[in-house]
Amino acid sequence: MCKDNNIKKLYITGQNTDSLLYKYLDELIDYLHENKFEVGLRTNGYLAPKKMKEINKCENSVGYSIHSLNPITNNMILGKKEIPNWDIIIPETKNCRVSIVINRCNSYEFWDLLKYISKFKNVKYIQVRRISTDTRVESLYPDIVEYEKLYSQVSKIFPMKKKLWEDAEVYDIYGKDVVFWRTVKTSVNSINYFTDGTLSAEYFVVEGYLKNKAK
Repeated sequence: MCKDNNIKKLYITGQNTDSLLYKYLDELIDYLHENKFEVGLRTNGYLAPKKMKEINKCENSVGYSIHSLNPITNNMILGKKEIPNWDIIIPETKNCRVSIVINRCNSYEFWDLLKYISKFKNVKYIQVRRISTDTRVESLYPDIVEYEKLYSQVSKIFPMKKKLWEDAEVYDIYGKDVVFWRTVKTSVNSINYFTDGTLSAEYFVVEGYLKNKAK
């Protein structure tokens, strides 16, 4: 399907798990390379110190999700108090960017988090994302509100540098390109394959999975 649709870039990620937990991750990356795909990873970074060889095989960006540096807040978001040692992980990664999903738990921490991430020279850019959903808007509404509050604050302080695809707005903050992207405002789709064999051609990962699993 990917070849038929002229898709060249594939990202290994997860729905309710993490890509670095995949048993055959090393073999999968090699297989995709053999089939002429460019490969990237999306991960929370907990297993990164043990999987740096696999991580640095990826020529596309490795996206680290960093939502908090506070153990209590991190536990609220991810269910874990331990924080990955980013001071070691990020400098050892050849090609990375960082994603922050703003929500009701971590919005207070945004500026400190941004300042911390910006100190790493090899972070290509920082993506600030709104909660992505097309069916759970009511339950996630407080998180959406926090994103919009933060975006309004940033847009009043900093001039917009440029716009990327899908109208993502870029601001220069602490010397880094900080991209604000409301993922719900997208016209793109993606082909998503899940480890139980479910195949979805929808952008929204959770909703696409549930719709196609029921078939």
